[in-house]
Amino acid sequence: MTERVTRTIKKFNMLKAGDRVTAALSGGADSVCLLLILLKIKESLGFSLDAFHVNHMIRGREADRDEEFCRSLCKKYGVEFHCVHADVPSYAKKSRKSIEEAARDIRYMLLLEHTGSRKLATAHTASDNAETVIFNMSRGSGIKGLCGIPPVRDNIIRPLIYETRADVESFLTEQNQSYVTDSTNLSDNYSRNRIRHRIIPEILKINESFFKTISANTQLMAEEDRYLQSLADKAYNKCKSGRSSFSGLENYDQVIRKRCLVRIFKEEKLPVSMEKINAADDLILHGGKINIIKNVYITSNKGILFIERTSVKQEQREIQVSQGEYTLFEGKKCVIKIQDNNALPQPCTIYMAVSYTHLRAHE
Repeated sequence: MTERVTRTIKKFNMLKAGDRVTAALSGGADSVCLLLILLKIKESLGFSLDAFHVNHMIRGREADRDEEFCRSLCKKYGVEFHCVHADVPSYAKKSRKSIEEAARDIRYMLLLEHTGSRKLATAHTASDNAETVIFNMSRGSGIKGLCGIPPVRDNIIRPLIYETRADVESFLTEQNQSYVTDSTNLSDNYSRNRIRHRIIPEILKINESFFKTISANTQLMAEEDRYLQSLADKAYNKCKSGRSSFSGLENYDQVIRKRCLVRIFKEEKLPVSMEKINAADDLILHGGKINIIKNVYITSNKGILFIERTSVKQEQREIQVSQGEYTLFEGKKCVIKIQDNNALPQPCTIYMAVSYTHLRAHE
């Protein structure tokens, strides 16, 4: 397994001589395996190594047990150990995120703060990759979601990405090395656990080589995704004609147009959904105007797509009403209908908020 991991590291240029590497260490089988393999190859590849543990303060004594295990493991092998306590439950409550999401956010934030420009090695495996792809498919995903977990992203490296959980456990048995088990991994209360415990075993009955197959497929999709994105980036740069306007997108294939639209939405900090992207793409071809969110509109006219943001000013008017039709202002009429004419005194006063919308010219 050490040789396979070394080949993966070299294939994706994860490490070079002189690198400083931090191993994310939870105490679980995957991260313990990662630490041991990095220890075995650090001299031959010429990098330095330390370990970082996050106590999420979720599981009480069990979390403290994991921390102490990691501390002892690093002491045993002479690895510099760092540990931070993070109140994940409080963060989850404030951010209105699930415990699972909150733990991941805080863990990566703390790990990246610690590593800075150094390399961060995480213990994601082929099993994690398969779970991620299935999870993304279940929620709805484009090619990006089907690419799974990348072997390298910025300074984050994943040397075990082609090894399965079974490979990891077999390696630790050979090394006579223990590890700890997070009790939350045994519960089906989390989506990933249900995928791991219920769905993947059924898929393996159909294809015993499922992990190998999905690893190959995600690598192929990642290559195609990079190519399509390079074409979309060229189209985006060529068509951008102003701060929030674009010209000539209709000349490109739908796949490229939609990728450009996704980038536009993200750069304009607009919510991205398939429905909104499809609607905006239809505008490119046929013209028109749609509301994206609150006071933000996308308009297409004569081949030019642009973003309009409006400012809304409200003014309150007082009018006398009873059953019938009233002219309010500027020739616009409002029909007042009262379900029970006796429910309101006659005449009565109704306050109406009148909105004046001013379009800011696109730049």
